[in-house]
Order: sequence, then C-alpha cells, then structure tokens
Amino acid sequence: MQTIWKYTLEITDRFQLELPRHASILRVEMQMGQPRLWALLDPGQRTVTRRFFIAGTGHPLPADEAWLWVATFQSPPHVWHLFELA
Repeated sequence: MQTIWKYTLEITDRFQLELPRHASILRVEMQMGQPRLWALLDPGQRTVTRRFFIAGTGHPLPADEAWLWVATFQSPPHVWHLFELA
C-alpha cells in the first residue's frame, strides 16, 4: 500500500535518508520554519540509504560525483537546491 510520508531536513551540505525502496520524492518546501520533504512510498518495502546534498544558489556543485536535481525551495532570503547523489 502506498502512502505519503513527510521528512524534516536540515540545511547542510550532505546527508542521508533511509527511505523505503522505490520511494518517489514529491516535493520539498519550508513548513513551520523547517525544510520538509514529502515522498510517495510503500512503508512495507525494505529501506535503502539515499545520499543527498543541498547547495545554495551560486554555490559550487561537486564536479567529481554524479548527481541529479530533486527540488528547489526557498528560505528567504536564501534559495536552496536539493540534489541526490547517483
């Protein structure tokens, strides 16, 4: 059975999340002063470790690793970009 779960993020360079296998990230935005991530997932699936990083607009991105853009969210006056390391 699929459902939507919410995760609280910290604005930090790199972090990991334990997400059920095949979880799809739906959205990232600020809620009550904290960045939140919503994912569509099947809580019955085994979890896998997924690696992410957050970069601000104008900040350098890792050149030595493969990554995919996930979402952009605002925490005024900053704009942040969430990427998943492949």
